[in-house]
Amino acid sequence: EEETQQESLREEPAYAAPVDFEHLRQLNPEVVGWLTIPGTAIDYPILHDPESNDTYLTRDIEGNESAAGSIYLDCDNAADFSDYHNVIYGHHMRNGTMFADIMKFRDQEFLENHQTITIYLPDRELHLCPYACLYTTPDGFRRKTQFDSREQLQEYAEEMVKNATAFIKPEQEIERLYSLVTCSYEFEDARTILYCYEID
Repeated sequence: EEETQQESLREEPAYAAPVDFEHLRQLNPEVVGWLTIPGTAIDYPILHDPESNDTYLTRDIEGNESAAGSIYLDCDNAADFSDYHNVIYGHHMRNGTMFADIMKFRDQEFLENHQTITIYLPDRELHLCPYACLYTTPDGFRRKTQFDSREQLQEYAEEMVKNATAFIKPEQEIERLYSLVTCSYEFEDARTILYCYEID
């Protein structure tokens, strides 16, 4: 039996994630991916509690109380990022960590010069193209994840990016939308949201 195990180890996996998900999942089985945005300090695991959005607001990957919390996927989203709209949250820490650098995308030039975001999953990579950034109120409709059709998603996406402070017209129809959400301080309870779409 040992031999067959070794043989199976020798077989090249179809996709080898550059992230040690096995180790991360030993720390916490609710790790679902790893988000990295070149040119920013954003390079973190993504957690997902399907029961609540409050869990990782104040807890780190090991479940310890932490003001910085974690980067996490909305509890209403599927853990495999298969929804039409995936919503990812992170704190805006004053020391520049977590999602503080999302603010930079409100600048048109910064948006234009940072057009790559990667989410590593255990079995594949998602490539996102950021196209709009704005600050807004934390309304529930901003985290709508379910749509009946791609057309409905398209309409929703167009509605969401009105009043964007930085915007680049998408080069393709949006088949899957991503929102990266953080707190901002223009008014009480304000949010800054970076909208991205998945590309092949």
